[in-house]
Amino acid sequence: MATHTKTGDAGTVGHPSIKRVPYLVENTVDFSPSDVQPAANDLVQFLNIPVETCVLAAGLEVLTASSSGVTLDLGWTATSGNLTTALDAWVDGHDSNAATGPAAVRVPYNAVTFKAVDTIDIKVLGAQDVLGKVRVWALMVDVSGVDETDRN
Repeated sequence: MATHTKTGDAGTVGHPSIKRVPYLVENTVDFSPSDVQPAANDLVQFLNIPVETCVLAAGLEVLTASSSGVTLDLGWTATSGNLTTALDAWVDGHDSNAATGPAAVRVPYNAVTFKAVDTIDIKVLGAQDVLGKVRVWALMVDVSGVDETDRN
């Protein structure tokens, strides 16, 4: 199993503003160029998640149909310390053989707080994807402390 990092500028290492409002990040990756054609069980890192971030929801959209037999999971690996690996937390076994629009978000993981820098990843299942183009999105909010001074 290989891990392909395709986050680029998608997401951020810090939050985009000092306001505490939800914001949307997204990244689109085309699997047809030969530099990234994920095989079955490969991970593709799509979005950077800053430290102390609550991901309110996440999903994927198949823009160009994938190779035959490809399904996609959307979640994270256990690099943030407070979470266990959940590669299918938001999307589980999405058939990417047709451009279908946004995938449904699974209810049990609607909001997840990351204590450390992490990524939102796709796990490719079934077959190698040499054709697909996928957009991953996440709605996030900064939940770091504003005033963490001990006042007792």
